[in-house]
Amino acid sequence: MSKKKTKRPRSRSVRVSRRKYVLVGSVCLIVIFCFASVAGPWRSSFSKTRVGALFFSPPPPIPGPTSPSKEYIYAGSRLVATEEPNPMVAPTNLVADTISAARIDLTWTAAPGAHHYQVERAPNLGGTFTVLNANVATTTFSDTSVTSVNAYLYRVRSADAGGNLSSPGSIDVATAIAFTDDPLSVGLIVKAQHVTELRQAVDAVRACANLSAATWTDTSLPNVTIKAVHIQELRTNLDQALTALGLPVSSYTDPSLPGVAIKKIHLDEIRQRVK
Repeated sequence: MSKKKTKRPRSRSVRVSRRKYVLVGSVCLIVIFCFASVAGPWRSSFSKTRVGALFFSPPPPIPGPTSPSKEYIYAGSRLVATEEPNPMVAPTNLVADTISAARIDLTWTAAPGAHHYQVERAPNLGGTFTVLNANVATTTFSDTSVTSVNAYLYRVRSADAGGNLSSPGSIDVATAIAFTDDPLSVGLIVKAQHVTELRQAVDAVRACANLSAATWTDTSLPNVTIKAVHIQELRTNLDQALTALGLPVSSYTDPSLPGVAIKKIHLDEIRQRVK
């Protein structure tokens, strides 16, 4: 008769050993997750990656300060949506007005939604616009950093509270110059100095438009009678510069001057266009 084999119970020590193994593995996993939550972000190189990189993707990049978006929405490390702000509207009706040889005043129409404005200036067409003031709270600005007998281009941008800028508005030009007898009074005799100053201002605007200085009849004006050609040359050379700058050119009083007495308004119109 064969002997019946009896099953021997598993060793208690083996069961305890396995439990210890399971327990140790759990503790390791907990430590890894704790380490990952504190130590990130991780390098992309696997050989030098910290333990947490095995469980977490790198965080998404933070948008730059000039980003026009208000909000970035991520799922894990993937960008899934953005909330875009309404685009800022550029200010309109910019007017640059010469107050003196050391001051040019700017005014413009407020832009809807603007929190403040940024005023910019360039020395000439195609030149770099530099920021004169990035936080103008009103619709006026005085530029007192000008140099006498120089013309400048100006433009203004609107900005929201976060500093997001609009595209620049239209430009305007002004010349830092102080005219003799300004404003001209009725009955005042036109002087050589009046025309000389206008020539300087017109040449400054031409330089701003990257045009060469004009050629003038009667280069030296003292003791020379004021002629129609003197005024006509001022008009023609100034209009060329304004057209090059993309600024409007309107008609003058007495478009044809030969045979017409020179009047106060003829000089006033040119002065207003270079100011």
